[in-house]
Amino acid sequence: MKSQYKENTLQNWYIDEYELNDKTVYLVYGKFYNRAGIYEGKKGHTSTIRSVKVNRKEKEYEIQTQNTLYHCAFDSLFYERQNQSSFKLPEYEEIKSEYYKQPEEQTLTKEDMLLVVADYADYFFENLIYQNPDGSQGKFSGYPNIGTYSDSYLLSGDREINEYKNLDEIIDIRYYLFKDGFEFYSLQTGMKNLWIENKGKTTLYIRGCGPKIALEPGKRIPLLKI
Repeated sequence: MKSQYKENTLQNWYIDEYELNDKTVYLVYGKFYNRAGIYEGKKGHTSTIRSVKVNRKEKEYEIQTQNTLYHCAFDSLFYERQNQSSFKLPEYEEIKSEYYKQPEEQTLTKEDMLLVVADYADYFFENLIYQNPDGSQGKFSGYPNIGTYSDSYLLSGDREINEYKNLDEIIDIRYYLFKDGFEFYSLQTGMKNLWIENKGKTTLYIRGCGPKIALEPGKRIPLLKI
């Protein structure tokens, strides 16, 4: 089936640094579409960026990596993550003022999920908030897994994985625990945008979803866009 996207398109994308052989390089993180050898919507990152150009006519950035030219639309840029990056996109502030829509932090829709964490909570976990399609409060189960070298915490929805008719609806969130935060190793949100909020009193460091994030006390940020 013919893709609706241009060849080598990235959606919900942003640029951030990566340590490679003791050297800082920059990669594009996002979801791949119409990219040979990669299934539609796969999350990941590109190889090292070589150049970035603005294409006003097509309303996109054209980003050349080591081997591929990617098409990255202005209206699909993950601005909240790009704002934290040290990479300076050309004409960024002007494009941001035109295309960026400030999210309503206090209002969660049926398309959103909120993970509440805190330094005082066991395994940093306090709550997981989301709505079912009918508007009712979503249910979840959470429990720790005590490992030999590292403990982890596992969150799932109101059904076992084999009970889901549509695999996209699976909720399976897992993270390894560290002294200063945690690292995700599974991040299936049932096709919901994921927000994360720190209700504690110390900064928590979040890994496993692109470059490390310093989540300050009282902050709520978008972590994953679907």
